[in-house]
Amino acid sequence: MFDKELSLQEYFYIGYLYLIALGVVSDAIFYGIFGVSYLNYTTILDALISPISLLVNNWHISIFLALMFWLMQMYFSKWMFKLYAYLRVKKWYKKIYNIEKWDKKYAELEKKKNNPSGLMFIFFLLFVSMRTGMGIGTKQRVNTKEVVPNYTLVFKDNTKLDVKKVGQNSAYFFYFIPGEKVITATPIAENLKQIKVLKKEKK
Repeated sequence: MFDKELSLQEYFYIGYLYLIALGVVSDAIFYGIFGVSYLNYTTILDALISPISLLVNNWHISIFLALMFWLMQMYFSKWMFKLYAYLRVKKWYKKIYNIEKWDKKYAELEKKKNNPSGLMFIFFLLFVSMRTGMGIGTKQRVNTKEVVPNYTLVFKDNTKLDVKKVGQNSAYFFYFIPGEKVITATPIAENLKQIKVLKKEKK
């Protein structure tokens, strides 16, 4: 991938498909942890916007992800080769591994160390792993602690419900009702009149 020079339109198309794949896979895993088949609730536009929205609206996640990406990129582009150069001259290492064979492998890897497709794959793994961790962490908190509402939903019949938001896309609002352990998905356009953020109580 990217062995030949691509046009701006081709880069745009690859980026478009990459963001869709990233959004679909990460959200499907995240909501799948709660037993929700997210693909039944999403669209291509939702999948495209999801990774961007998550990073823009959560600066601490963006900083953490950027730091992890930088560390992994540095490892695979520099530190890994320095570590191998240090180990390959050790007698015990030579007894365990075929140095000539591994020299060839590391030479091939060094040629590809700044390959954009490799960097995209690293970011993909990091993002999906992060979303998986977020899902597992949220589920554990819901199972072990009382659900604390952070949003008020005002329905079209003017009834109100305080809920714990889990996520949202263009068509659905996903939340926990206090006392329940199962996610509820409510169509926004059909059922909701307002979505209000609850103010945190000062301790």
